[in-house]
Formats: sequence, structure tokens, C-alpha cells
Amino acid sequence: MVRPSDIYKMFRQILKETYREYKPNEIHVHEIVQCLRKSYYQRKYYSSEYTHLSDTKCVILGLGILVHRAIEELFSQMLGSTSEKVYEKVITVNGVEYKLVGTVDIAFDDTIVDIKTVNKIPDRPYDHHYYQLQLYMYLTGVHKAYVVYICKKDGRVKVFDIIRDQRTIDLLLERFSYYAVCLSSDTVPRAEESYLCRYCEYSLKCFSNNLKKVRK
Repeated sequence: MVRPSDIYKMFRQILKETYREYKPNEIHVHEIVQCLRKSYYQRKYYSSEYTHLSDTKCVILGLGILVHRAIEELFSQMLGSTSEKVYEKVITVNGVEYKLVGTVDIAFDDTIVDIKTVNKIPDRPYDHHYYQLQLYMYLTGVHKAYVVYICKKDGRVKVFDIIRDQRTIDLLLERFSYYAVCLSSDTVPRAEESYLCRYCEYSLKCFSNNLKKVRK
């Protein structure tokens, strides 16, 4: 007998296979480009068993991982690209060395490509995706990147090219420094409210934290 719980376990296993342990002096690109408070909570409450995520969210994330794997394999076969390559740079904040770490979906020649599965194709790259690729370009030294959007609802595909912008990179490195200080002092970063809050697994904890500050 096959039950829904069996399928949920399968998708949770897919996430377990991609689990990366957070190290104190390593900060990942995805932590900087998303809400810094969410990144902080992920570090404190993350579990290799993914118990912090609902079954349905495991399915959504797992489907994205499976699409990534398939497309990365096709790029490798057709263009000889490398997949999931890790790049890093050491950045000193207040005399302490930290590593900025990024895992690039696809890299070949002087090109990097990031794959995104979405429910709606945007008119322009989503901000956090744009910032992600800016930091990837900073880490790799390339000056042009592509983000590929694949719509899960209607099957449409759209590709945006992104040019390296040093001013944006400098602002992101300021976020990196601020986040590093928050981690070293165990201070919750300031809240960054957006439409993404409604999908965040830490929203109740975050809003509760804000209410406590108001009451004080």
C-alpha cells in the first residue's frame, strides 16, 4: 500500500541529501540575498531532518531540486558545463575572517547560469535572484550571468541576462558585514518585511519578536 505519508518521506529524503551544515565563519550567498532575519533563524533552528518544514513545503522544494538536477545534467551533456561548483572568498569583518560561499548551478567558459522554478514568470528578475547572481559574479570574476525561469503552471521559460554591477555588489558586501556582526554577537537582525513573509516558516517567531519590541 502506498500512502501520502510515504511520498512525503521521499521528498523529505531529497532535501536531506542536499543538507549543508552551517559553519560559524562561513556565510552563504543565499543568506545575504534573502531576509537576514530568516537567515539568522535558519542557522539557529535548522535541522538536517528538516523537521522545521511542513510536508507540503518539502514537496515544493524537492520538485525544484529534481528539476535542477535534470537541467544541470543536460547542460553538462550538451555544453560540457560543470554543476553545483562551490566558489568562496575570504572577507574580514572587524578583524575576523569570514568566507563568503556560493554554489553556482551551471558554469561554462565565462558564463554562469542559475535555474529557478517559479509559479509566475516575472517581467524582470526578482530582486533576490538578481542579488544572488551579482554575488556569484563577484565570487567567480565573470561579468555576465543568466537566470532561467521555468514556470511550473504553464511550462513557459524565460531567460534574463544580468550584467555585473559593482555598486550593487558593494551594497551586498555591506549586508554581509552587518550579518556577520549579528552572528558573532548573537543578535537578531532587523526585520525585512515583504510579500515573502507569508511563505516563511519563521513568520510567527519573527512577528512575535517584533511585538515584544513594541511592548518594551
